[in-house]
Amino acid sequence: MASTSNKQVIFRVEYGGLGDHLFYSALPRLLKAHRLADEVLISDRSRYRSRAIFDLVWRNHPHLDGVSADPPTPLHLVTESQETKIVNIIFEGYGLRSSEEFPVEIHQSIETSPTFDDHFIDLNYVSYVGAFTPLDKLDVYQRHPDHVMVNPDRFSRTCLPRRRKVFTKSLQEYACLIASARSFVTLTSGGATLAAALNKPSTVYHGHGQSTIFHHGIHRTIRVGGTHLLRRVVSSFYRRRNTWRLARSPDR
Repeated sequence: MASTSNKQVIFRVEYGGLGDHLFYSALPRLLKAHRLADEVLISDRSRYRSRAIFDLVWRNHPHLDGVSADPPTPLHLVTESQETKIVNIIFEGYGLRSSEEFPVEIHQSIETSPTFDDHFIDLNYVSYVGAFTPLDKLDVYQRHPDHVMVNPDRFSRTCLPRRRKVFTKSLQEYACLIASARSFVTLTSGGATLAAALNKPSTVYHGHGQSTIFHHGIHRTIRVGGTHLLRRVVSSFYRRRNTWRLARSPDR
């Protein structure tokens, strides 16, 4: 007699950033498509830097069956993985493998707007993007003089007071900006992953030291600076700073 029990998978997103959640965005669909799960839920122990991330990535996800208070499903033990992209590395632990880069996805309806029919550059980041210094930030801005700065920090506003700027009011509006943009320039952080989920090929910068596993194939990825001793020292310092931040931040 055939078993009628459903196979359930509960996954937990350890880090709370937008990109971190988007890395998992195709998991529910692919687990079901490959018959590795009948029901897929996200753990209530997952972290979020803001509730808006849950709303954008998971609230209307058609393949996610809800939020679970039960312990996450144990992962397959993978030793010496040959995968070269972070999504593939994550999915390998759930029994999914592919010779191609697994996608990141958005299942929310993101409409385009004529308000954002322009060229935009967003050089904000929270986590580690390699040895990318404030001077590198100014250099990248100057490489794209016609691009409107998105949510620029005080340093950028002070150094480039006459540069056109836009401030988005929500994560949903930020997604609309990317979807509507004629071109988008950003760093290898959440903005780049969101652009990949929106199928928006972009120009993406990073500094020495960041692993290429975090780089999406859809984008044109450019490293700033070289690999000389000073860059290696700066990279090491930023990496330690990010580790310190993660250890002290409840939403990581």
